[in-house]
Order: sequence, then C-alpha cells, then structure tokens
Amino acid sequence: MAKTVLIAGKDMPAGSKFADGIALSGRSISITSPEIDHDEAEDSPGERSKALTEASGISLVEWHKSSPISSRTLIFSTEATFGRMDEAILYFDTEWFAQLEHHLSCGECARGCDELVLPFQCLALEVLARFEKKNASGTPGMLVFLFKETPDLVDSLRTPAHRSGGASISSPVVAAAAAAFEIFAENVAAQFGNKSYVNILLARSDMGNETGSSDVELGKWLASYLDAFESTGAKFDAKTSVEWVKAGSRYGAGGLKLFSLRKR
Repeated sequence: MAKTVLIAGKDMPAGSKFADGIALSGRSISITSPEIDHDEAEDSPGERSKALTEASGISLVEWHKSSPISSRTLIFSTEATFGRMDEAILYFDTEWFAQLEHHLSCGECARGCDELVLPFQCLALEVLARFEKKNASGTPGMLVFLFKETPDLVDSLRTPAHRSGGASISSPVVAAAAAAFEIFAENVAAQFGNKSYVNILLARSDMGNETGSSDVELGKWLASYLDAFESTGAKFDAKTSVEWVKAGSRYGAGGLKLFSLRKR
C-alpha cells in the first residue's frame, strides 16, 4: 500500500516542486498551504484541495501557523483524505524564508516566533503524539526534520563571497529561527529516538549541496532514502537519530553518511 506523507513548512505553491519529487515515489501527499482570505476566495479550500487531490494525489491543507490547534488539524485532515499518515516531513528552507523577510523590528521578531518557530515545534509534538497512539504496537511512523541552510549576516561578514554567491542572506530573525529548528530537531531526536512508535530522521543540505539545489531532486532523494531504510525493517535509536544525514547520501551497505553538526 502506498504511503501517505504530510509535508509542512515550505507551503504551496512554493513547495510544489518538492512535493513533485516526493510524489514520484508513489506516495500520497498532504502539503500545507498558507491561510486563505475566505471572503476573497472564489472556491472554498476544501473544493480546491479535492480537485487537486483527484488530479494529482496531492491534497492542500490550510495551516494557521499562529494556532497550535491547527497543527492537530493538519494531521486529522491528512487522515480524513487518505485514511492514514505514515510519514511527516517538517521542511525548514532557510533561503526561502530569508526571501520573505525584509526588516528588523519587534513586530518582525514576534512574527518570526509565531510563524517560524512555534508552528514547527507544535506540529512535531502533535505528530509524535499521533504516532504514539496509532503505531504503539505496529510499524513506526517516520518524522523527518529537513533543514536547508543559507548564509546569515555573520557568515557574509566573515566570508564576503557569500554576498555575491546568489543565495539570500538570512536576517537575524530567520537565522534565529533556523537555529531554533536545528536545536529543537536534535533534542527531540534525543528524547524520542528510542521510542518504538517512531523513527526520527534529521536531514540537511546547504548552498553547496548539489541535491539540495533542486527541490525536485531533494524530494526524490529523500523519498528514496526513506524507502531504502524502511525496506530493511530497521529502527533508528536515539544515538543514530541525533546525527544529521547529508542530502544525496545513500542508505545501504555504507550505513548512514553523516553531515557535520551545527556550527557553535
């Protein structure tokens, strides 16, 4: 039976290429979309999602990021559409977020916490709670923290070539949110990595990573990596879960190919 995956973080339509890459594996996909002005919309979100699902197997789920309850709704909507949720991918694309931020203010700091920190943390906890309830005596669910890095202001100061390298430079707000995502992912993996109901994978790429330079290729790689791991029937433990896997690595005879830990 085809797996169902919830993709959250790089919302539609920006996340369409990543979803396309994942879909090539045969997975059914729920992917987050931003909040919709229902007074302006011609069709309801449910009607648009139903049409897209029927055409491509991809369902849109509206994410009210400032509402912790909405994280639970994402899971229930995925299960209502496809009957199950086997995997969840939390995708923090630092460069994409950097393109959306323009100035530094108290309001921007508050918005950064509400949209770039709290939603990922709440959704991760809801996914874990759902896997614990649904998979306690069966196949573990898969929770993936996918982290795509880009230079921040400190990096560009230390290495001026970053300013002309084509990548967006993270503002202090985005850089802080990226660090929060990274550290939260590692510590969730440490706390839950030994649980029988979930496997936790930390995956990352940076601006020099060939696989990560294309969202389609990144999605194809991640799906194939998960399939290769799950075909073995193996179980990650906490020690394995806290290590970051470099995008493009293969799971197989060589085992995990790990990326460097955070720079601190």
